[in-house]
Amino acid sequence: MTSDPGASRSPAPEDAAKMPLGARRLVLIGGLCIPVGLVAGPYLFGLQLVAVAGVVAVAIALSYRRGQSWFSRWSWLATAGGALWVIATVAYWLSIMAAVDGSSSPSSLPTVLFYSGLAALAVMAFGTIAGWTLRSLSDRRSVAAAQ
Repeated sequence: MTSDPGASRSPAPEDAAKMPLGARRLVLIGGLCIPVGLVAGPYLFGLQLVAVAGVVAVAIALSYRRGQSWFSRWSWLATAGGALWVIATVAYWLSIMAAVDGSSSPSSLPTVLFYSGLAALAVMAFGTIAGWTLRSLSDRRSVAAAQ
């Protein structure tokens, strides 16, 4: 053991390469929600939505950027797409449940909601991939500039 309390700390350049704490927390929460929703979903159908929310949380976390504020414009796009996906999924689920219960006649609403949710999922995925790609490119530029 060393007597220097700062010996266990990593240098600043290595800290810059780590995922921010807020993003790590979102990955942890989303990573826990996904298996809970998948395991509990067959028993309580509404809990499958927890898995959807977990996927959204992980996607938002992966779109982070390095710097003062980790929540980038791509994170906002992933958040908006994810929120719309969750809303469309809830509305789709409610419309299917209403049709199954017989309280309403079958309509084209579930189809519209399904495709709306699919489009929102695509927007969320685009925001996540764009954030990851731009972060990767900026990391390459900073490494090239340092050499």
